[in-house]
Amino acid sequence: MSFKIKNSQITNETLGVLNQLIELDINASAAFKLTRIIKMLSSIVEDKMKWEKKIYQKWVVKDENGNPVVPKNDMGEPIQGAVQISDTQQFQREMTELLEIENDIPYDKLNFEDLNLETAKIKDLIKIEFLFN
Repeated sequence: MSFKIKNSQITNETLGVLNQLIELDINASAAFKLTRIIKMLSSIVEDKMKWEKKIYQKWVVKDENGNPVVPKNDMGEPIQGAVQISDTQQFQREMTELLEIENDIPYDKLNFEDLNLETAKIKDLIKIEFLFN
C-alpha cells in the first residue's frame, strides 16, 4: 500500500525530525521502512527546492548587476529579508501549484506504536503526522 503527501508537508525540518527517529532504538521493521521513506522524501525535498529557486529567479526583480532589488518601507528604508517580485500574483500562483503537488510514496505508513517512543515533542510529531496510520 502507498500514501500520498503534498510538497507543502515536506520540508528540511520534516527530514530533520525523521533523521532524529533513525537515531533512536526502534523496531527493526519500522526502522527499515523509515529509512526507505526518508530516502524518497529527501529526493522530493531536493527537487522541490530546485523548483522553488527557479520560480524565485523567474519573478524576482534584479538590478543592473543581477542582484535582487530590496523593497523599501514608507520611510525609504530597506525591508530586511525581502525582495521585490515583478508579478506577485503569478509568483504566488506558481508557488502554490508547486506546494499542492501530491507525491505518491510507495510504502506503508508506520504504526506509531512500532517506534516505542518513551517521549516525543508534539511540535515534531505534527511535522511527521502524515507518516502514521
